[in-house]
Amino acid sequence: MKVLGMLIAPIIALAIPVTEYTLYARDTGQTTPGNTPVLSQQSAYSGDVTKCHGYYVADSSASSSGGLLIYLTLKNNCSAYGEDISYLTVSVEYETNERLHVHLYDNDIHQYQVPEYVLPRPGGGQSSKDSSNLQFDYVNDPFEFWITRKTDSAILFDTRSSKIPTYNETIQIEGTYSNYTVLPSHPLVFEDQYLQISSALPKNANIYGLGEVIAQTGYRRNSTGTVQTFWARDVGDPVDENMYGVHPMYMEVRWNEKQNKLMSHGIFLLNSNGMDVILRDGVIQYRAIGGTFDFYVFSGPAPNDVAAQYAQAVGYPQVMPEWSFGFHLCRWGYTSINDTRTTVQRMRAAGIPLEVQWNDIDWMRAYREFQYDQNYAPAEYKAFVDELHSMNQHYIPIIDAAIGEPNERTNRPFDVYSRGHELDVWMKNPDGTEYVGAVWPGFTVFPDWFNPKMQQVWTEAFQNLSKVVDFDGIWLDMNEPSSFVDGSATNSTIPIKQTTVVPPNYTPQAPPVDFPEGYWPNISGYSGNITVNGTLTYGQNGTAPKNTALRRSHTAELQQAKRWSTPDSDTSDAPDLPIYIPNIRYVDEPPYPIRNQAGRLSAKTVSPNATHYGGLQEYNVHNLWGTMEELHMHNTLLNLKPGQRPFMVARSTFAGIGRKTAHWLGDNYSTFAYMKRSIQGVLQFNLFGIPMVGPDTCGFNGNSDEEVCNRWMQLSAFFPFYRNHNTKLALSQEPYVWESVRDASIKAINARYSLLPYWQTLFAKASEAGLPVIRPLFHEFQNENYLDIDAQFLIGPTILVTPVLQPNESTVNGIFPSENGVFWVDWWTHAKLDNSDGKENVTLDLPLGNIGVHVRSGSVLLIYDQPEYTVKETRDGGYGIIVVLDGKGYAEGDAKIDDGSSYPVTELTCLTFVATENCLTTTTSGNYHIDNNLKSVTIIGVWNKPSRISLNGQEIGDDQIDYDKSVGQVKVTGLRGDLNNKWELKW
Repeated sequence: MKVLGMLIAPIIALAIPVTEYTLYARDTGQTTPGNTPVLSQQSAYSGDVTKCHGYYVADSSASSSGGLLIYLTLKNNCSAYGEDISYLTVSVEYETNERLHVHLYDNDIHQYQVPEYVLPRPGGGQSSKDSSNLQFDYVNDPFEFWITRKTDSAILFDTRSSKIPTYNETIQIEGTYSNYTVLPSHPLVFEDQYLQISSALPKNANIYGLGEVIAQTGYRRNSTGTVQTFWARDVGDPVDENMYGVHPMYMEVRWNEKQNKLMSHGIFLLNSNGMDVILRDGVIQYRAIGGTFDFYVFSGPAPNDVAAQYAQAVGYPQVMPEWSFGFHLCRWGYTSINDTRTTVQRMRAAGIPLEVQWNDIDWMRAYREFQYDQNYAPAEYKAFVDELHSMNQHYIPIIDAAIGEPNERTNRPFDVYSRGHELDVWMKNPDGTEYVGAVWPGFTVFPDWFNPKMQQVWTEAFQNLSKVVDFDGIWLDMNEPSSFVDGSATNSTIPIKQTTVVPPNYTPQAPPVDFPEGYWPNISGYSGNITVNGTLTYGQNGTAPKNTALRRSHTAELQQAKRWSTPDSDTSDAPDLPIYIPNIRYVDEPPYPIRNQAGRLSAKTVSPNATHYGGLQEYNVHNLWGTMEELHMHNTLLNLKPGQRPFMVARSTFAGIGRKTAHWLGDNYSTFAYMKRSIQGVLQFNLFGIPMVGPDTCGFNGNSDEEVCNRWMQLSAFFPFYRNHNTKLALSQEPYVWESVRDASIKAINARYSLLPYWQTLFAKASEAGLPVIRPLFHEFQNENYLDIDAQFLIGPTILVTPVLQPNESTVNGIFPSENGVFWVDWWTHAKLDNSDGKENVTLDLPLGNIGVHVRSGSVLLIYDQPEYTVKETRDGGYGIIVVLDGKGYAEGDAKIDDGSSYPVTELTCLTFVATENCLTTTTSGNYHIDNNLKSVTIIGVWNKPSRISLNGQEIGDDQIDYDKSVGQVKVTGLRGDLNNKWELKW
């Protein structure tokens, strides 16, 4: 590939190996600023949007649902990056009082639209123009529109070009000057392979979302210089590049001076085509290479409101099985059942709770899905999984996206491939032959999820697997989808036996050499220990590197704007297909080259010219591939385990798939920087409505060491999904490897298991109302100074987590909000945090093996009374309650309890707790019978020892009461309280 600014060479006929490190990024080499916009890859198109004058309103009418239909006509042909579409319709629907749906689409409906099967539409009819909190206004010529929130008259989305700055010079993205940052004009452009629309933003806007991404600036995006590309990509967790998932949604937060509070809103563009979204100061611009402009606007105004409104639109997340909140363990490199069994045994011997054991692709013969390696013989494999179940533990294997082709050179058959070939469900080349790429098994075919028979093949494959491996969940990897060669290795003239393509081997051949910041193996050896022979290993080469990911910096150069005006303040078995199947003219090299950092659209994935059932091209649906697999997998799990909550963890995701799957943050690195970056990833996916999310704890790529793994095992214990996983041949990082990590892990896991009823309550609320589980501080506290904080986070509204994220440090500064008299109590000691000086910035002393966890005053938490080795054993031990009284002696909370496994949830009991005037009362509603009793109650904030304590009028003996004056704590034990009925505890 040639660099940006030059025409791209035409696609070659056959596949070529793709190596991430040799692909040229489109902005590579631009060391000086320029003013050239992105050049067209096709000479028929100018690449000049300044010649586009947009559309004018030809007519308008009311829609049947009380909304508005506007009919647009093209003002002039400009052919910037495609063929202009002359006639458009704008549909404006007031779906709820807080959600406005604005859809700009072609009258012929030839542009691709995401099908209902993938993302069921939320519907409307619950609002009207008058009752909606959102107002839609427009001008006729050229057509431009803006959307206002009525409650504060803030303009949330504004396409008026007079309000939007233009930029004629490039700025740096990832250290090189990028043509993608030139924004010379802002017309509405609607062509067959290029759509463009811009909206005004406040200066230095607070933008969150637009992922999946690891942003250098953290959870808050760089609104002065960002190019976010949406093209699903297999890549090891890069910074500021496109990666696995596609979520074109953002939340913007503004400080309202008049109301003295934060006001938030959200924008979601439903479009599955490749896309760039550019942020420069005062503007956001969308550039899509197909589809339509299908916008949903959410009025907020609180951040939690935006997250909930978005989840309502795309689908509330699935409620998770309770066992999935336990600790998970995996690595690439457990080469046999004996290896895996030994790991389970060593975890138990070390006393480290292990809920779910996993296997990576080692279990497959030659890495071929659904075939057993000789070291994972079916009988032994089955016996091992049965052993886990007998100990109340669980098991998850991996399944990669591609299916190994039969090795015709050795005449080895492959049943899953053969069945799919028989039913004709594999993706095709344009000539109708099977598309053949390459992944871990070598040559592979790819499931066509749009084929109505694909579900049958997929379910049959897992039914056969389940006869041997009674798995409890599934891990879906490589489902962008990944392919190690560019294009298909075969076609109608070149069969597999005659192809000259040789699949590359990316299996690690030697141990990695990288270690976390400050560890030097050439001096300290490869143990990863904190000390060797009594000497600290950190900084042994004379340097003391730190975690640079903690330095927030919006480094983009601010250019003077040419114009500036500040804005005013599913159950179907088969997928549905569009009536019209678009035929993409320039399918391999579209005129507008999105900033896919892999290079060509076909690099490291299936080519966009690959064909699905009915002639649908991958070009339009590439970003849906992983989600389509997850929909099929969800159906399969329901078939195999009816009535039980499905559990899968997937890598590639699209908007709305939280209603079916969990997600892990991909192939990260064993460094403090990536430990910190995992927080922004978890926050991001909670905004996207996929709350069951977490990183590869201790890092996947490179070698971990004792210090980073110690800190990370404790941090991840307070993320929703908690798994330790690393790469083949890397230093072992199971938590029993280092004694200090073992101790830190036990401490953190015990806290996590105690809090499981709280986790379950938060996920019940997420599945019912879309509330995020993990939240930044500004979601709960009205302070614009909190908008950048992503080194701390909240679990729900109540638990504040403050980790140490720097190597060789034992203190950390944290923000502890004091709004409305709030204070914080240490989870571990129950001591009140001392910020008597009135400052919210507090330094915590957290030596290795400790993490800051604090409970908000005025809270009541239902917990498990005693953490045990497994989730079931912990649950069977009964419940406890922790009450943290506020300064007025008041506290409240709630809990939602079900059986932790049934799907759908039909039996649920809600408990409401109120503590006031030295009395804790509980009221109950619902239909689930809680079998286990309340065993203990802990009340913090009682500064005089009670003379009498009673439960439902019966006095409790002194032998059941412990009072700690130093922290003002009363603990009552030995209770047998029935949580199904109303009760009260007085002191």
